[in-house]
Parts: sequence; structure tokens; C-alpha cells
Amino acid sequence: MEEKIYIGSTYYPEHWPRERWQEDIHLMKEAGVNILRLADCAWAKLEPTNGTFDLTWLDDFIDMASKEGIQIVMATPIESSPVWLRQLHPEVVATDEFGRIHADRGHHCHNNSIYAFYVDRLVNKMAKHYAANPAIIGWQIDNELRAVPCYCKECTKAFRKWLEHRYHSIETLNKEWGTVFWSQVYQEWEEIQLPTADQLTKSVSQIVDYNRFASYSTVNYVNRQIDILKSYEPNHFVTHNSLGLYQGLDVYKLGENLDFMGVDLYPDVDEDNIYTIFNLDLHRSTKRENFWVLEQKNGYFNYSDYNLAIEPGLVRLWGYQDIARGANAVLFYRWRANRYSWEQNPNGILRHDGSPRRAYYELQQMNIELKEFSDELVSTKVDAPVGIIHSYDHIWAFEAHKQYKNFEYREHIKSYYHALNKMGITSDLVDPRMDLSRYKFVIAPSLMMVNEEIQANLQTYVENGGCLLIGARSGFKTWANATIDTPWPGLLTDLAGVLVDEFEVLPDKYSNTITYKEKPYEVKVWLDLLETTSAEALAVYRDKFYAGRTAISKNNYGSGRVYYVGVMGNDELVSDLLLDIVKEREIPYVHLPEGVFVTQRKSESTCFTFYINKSTETRTVPLLEKGFDVINGKPVVDQILMNGLEVVVVRSASK
Repeated sequence: MEEKIYIGSTYYPEHWPRERWQEDIHLMKEAGVNILRLADCAWAKLEPTNGTFDLTWLDDFIDMASKEGIQIVMATPIESSPVWLRQLHPEVVATDEFGRIHADRGHHCHNNSIYAFYVDRLVNKMAKHYAANPAIIGWQIDNELRAVPCYCKECTKAFRKWLEHRYHSIETLNKEWGTVFWSQVYQEWEEIQLPTADQLTKSVSQIVDYNRFASYSTVNYVNRQIDILKSYEPNHFVTHNSLGLYQGLDVYKLGENLDFMGVDLYPDVDEDNIYTIFNLDLHRSTKRENFWVLEQKNGYFNYSDYNLAIEPGLVRLWGYQDIARGANAVLFYRWRANRYSWEQNPNGILRHDGSPRRAYYELQQMNIELKEFSDELVSTKVDAPVGIIHSYDHIWAFEAHKQYKNFEYREHIKSYYHALNKMGITSDLVDPRMDLSRYKFVIAPSLMMVNEEIQANLQTYVENGGCLLIGARSGFKTWANATIDTPWPGLLTDLAGVLVDEFEVLPDKYSNTITYKEKPYEVKVWLDLLETTSAEALAVYRDKFYAGRTAISKNNYGSGRVYYVGVMGNDELVSDLLLDIVKEREIPYVHLPEGVFVTQRKSESTCFTFYINKSTETRTVPLLEKGFDVINGKPVVDQILMNGLEVVVVRSASK
């Protein structure tokens, strides 16, 4: 695969008359499109009847597109199974918790052996057929995978086998799950059921492990296809287009055997942009490498209660924002607006009638601009000096035992993440088991469950000079989602140098106040009352019976430092505290105006700093460093004036 920035789209030749194909390819060429994704959801067209394959129509289109220099990402078209398969084998569809077959797009049982046979047969057929085709550069497996919650007999057997491999003995499982509670003790593996609707009591540990198992089953399903595809052509890349911030599938595990990660992105026009860039940073962080955006919104959205008009410049901005956060390819979904069924909104580069809309010209403009600097840009990677711990195990654990309505795990992470972005600091969102040595600063918000592997990883990082911030509600559960029988924060106690003596969880109508550096801050939600052992108190409570007790602490550990922030609910406090730590760690920062986002991509010699004004208002933006504005072709120093929805890319020497 040629190393370059790819800009393209998804095309469905099977949706349009053959005589239209050449006109669409001509328009693609005029717009600078150099990549297309094909065959997504085309199983019935490729295998119209059981065991009868027809790839000729797809071959014909690929031949036409490749003559114009357009390269192809081929999708394994298995999200939407054909009617004949479901009639022949209805059991390939997932069974819901009530024991009913529950059909929906993509809702196939990933443990069903019959479904595996038909998937493997089709993937083998396509992989063999296209292995030597020079237009094909890689594969996308399936489409927007879910960890399908299936409760069939095959999943029950597979779950028991997975548990036996995890816990080794039924006695260990009983101990870890705490099955003595409510007399749920198991004597044999065969007694264990999935957490179906008819289960008298569901353990919160059982629910977390079922989520882990469902995610594992989907990852295993993907890995099987990777092996097939690579067996025919190991030089073809293999990726997947993740369903964004979907919480059911562990994308860190999913990405392990992919060549690079991919994601689909559908931002709301009126959102604050934080979860959009969070989504991008998360998928870059899965492998800590550049990734692809395989579907990027460019118009109205199909699954929405309302559709705001797309401001001029917004489609181009979304594309540049993807690249700024590490995307080496942006494929806008879709080329021509769909006419059928559930996706009839005009979400295409072309309208329903096949004529170009404004998005077409913005895509074209992007390609013209990128020609000036993409050769240098493609080899750069995002500079992320801070790591924020983000864990699917914790998402599942908090959801399994959702005690407090005003706490949401990702929202809590967002408070730290947003504060750093306002300083122009990009974060990686990392699993707690990843190597942390590259980061100047690591934040672990509400690291509720900790095991010995995570404890050792954090200790190694801090001992070697790292700086760690541990958030409230941390360290008080085992990896099986059971409360520990030692003082909190458990395995994090020595690192933090504190003990959690008591805690308070406040409803929205109540708050307390702490004093940090002689300034008062109102705090809410979860409040840890800390007893310092080796740590130093940085902030104390002002009200109630625990006035004067420690709320935030600082502890020296090895060659590093650990902060324990035992409070939530105040963004100003988070911003002020993080700014002090950022200065201490000598991380470059700026104070950005509202709606402006900054990211840097660096190689050994060159740095590209992306300034993106997501607001529609003019902003005066301070620069991280002087350099050359590669889009507008002029030097810039100190600060720039940015119009609404404007993008500025500054090239400078790497430091």
C-alpha cells in the first residue's frame, strides 16, 4: 500500500444502474477521490443463492475505477445476511434474554457454528478471488460490529468454557463472584447460565463477565476472518470500522490483530465537539498509531430526531479534524444519497438525483489543499503527552451496578479530557494495562477495579519518574467487581499515600466546598474523605462534620509523584489543578478560546499544528509556536485571527 493521505467515500455499484457507474467515477476523479470502500452489506448480491457466487458485477466496477487510479478497500459483506440463509438456518440470528430470536442489522450470533461456516465460506471466496487484484489494497471486516448479546445454547456452552478457562475451578469462581450472597453457589459448571431474563438473581460479577465474554466472542469472530484474509494475501491490510463510542465491544482487544484501527464518525452539528474528538482520540489510542475514518458524516443523518443544515465549511472541517487527530484516510459516507428503506435521508456527497452538493466541492477543496503538504504529513504521528485511563471493564462494571444516577464513567473522564483540550493538550485514552512510559502525565479517573497487573503497571510508571493522578471512587473493587476486604483504595494505597476513611455521595441539590490554594470550589457527586499516611494534603473540605479533612493529596513515590483527587463535580477545579500539574511537568500549553481545538502531528523533523475553529464566530487564537500556514501560504507568529469553521495548519520544525 502506498503511504499517502487517502480521501474518498463508500460506493454501492449494486444500488445504481450500470450505465451510471462511469459518470460517478468521472465525478470522483474530478474531486480528487483516491479510495473507495465497496461491498459493504452486499452478501445477497455476491451470493444470491446458497453456494452460488457472482462477483462479476463487482469485478467490472473495480476495473472501471482502477483505470482512473482509484484504489479499493473491500468489505466482508456479512453484517446483513441474505434472506435464504436466515430461512434455511434461523438460528444464526441472535437469541435475546427472553429466549426469542431477535433480528436486527448485524444481530448474528458470533458463536454459532452454522453462521461461522457460511461467513468463512464467503470470506474465503472473496479473499482468494481478489488476492492478486492490484486495485485492492486492504479489507474492512464486517461493519460497525456490536458485541451481540446472544443467549442461545451455543453461547451458554461457550460462556461456561470461557469461565472455566478464566477461573480454572468452580470454587474460585464462587469465591470471586461471591455466590454465597443470596445462596447462588454453583456446584458444577453446567449449573451456570447466561444472565437471561428468567434468572432469579443476577450477580453483578456475572454480568461483567458476560460482557467480557460477549466482547471476546466478537473479537474471536474478527480474528478468524483476519487469518483467512491474510492467508491469501498477507500484504493486504485488514481493519474494521468501529461503531464509535459504542460501549459493548472492547476496541483495545479488537484492534490487537488489525493492521490499524478504523472508526465511523457521525457528529451532531450542534454538539460541543468534545465527544467527537474523544471518539477520534480513543480509536487512535487503541494501537497508538495512525488510523482510518471509514465513514465520515457529510450531510444529514438518518437516525436522528432532527437534522440541522450543514454550515458551509463544516464538512471540510470534519475531514481536517480527523486528519489532525491521526487519521491517514477519511472516507465520507456515502457517495450518493440512498433511496431505500431506513437510510433515505440525503446523506451523500451527491444528491439523490446524482448531482453534486456543497459537500462535493468541500471534499474537492480538501484534496487540492492537501497536495501541498500531504507527502510530509503522512509520516507524522499525533503528539499526545498525556494518557487518560479508559477501560471497557470499568464501563461494564459501573453499568452492572449503577448505584448513583448522577455519575457516568465517561462523563467523569470527559471533565479531565476537556480541561486538557482547552489548553491545547491532546491525550491518548489508554487501557490501564498498556505501557505508560511515554507519557509525561497519566490520569486515572475512577479506577474502581484494580488487579495486581494494573497495580504493578502504575507503580512501575511512577517509580520511574511518572506523574499519576488518581480520581475519586478508585481502588475499592476486585477485577470480578466485588468490594475488597482491605482499606480503600486497596492496591493503590501505597501509591497514593492515603486511606479513604469515609465517603459521601451527594444528590444534585447538595454540595460541599473545598479550599485549594486558598480558593474555594464547590464539589458534588462523590466525595472521598482522605486520611493521609505518606501524602501531603493539597485541599481540604470546608463544611459539615468533616471540615478540615483532606480532599486532594500529593504523594512522592519512587522518582515520581501521585495525586489523589477525592472530589468530583467542578470543572474549574479540574482545570486549575491540571494547569498546575501541566506547568510542573513542563508540558507546552495555550489558553484556547471557546470552540477552538489544537492538535500536533510530528515526525523527527517536522511538526504540523492543526488549529480548528469549530465555532461559527471569529476567534483570536494564540499559537503554540510560529511557523508557516500551509493552507493560506504565509508565515504566522504569536497569534492568528480565525473565521468561523476555519482550519489553519502550521508547519514548523519539530522540537
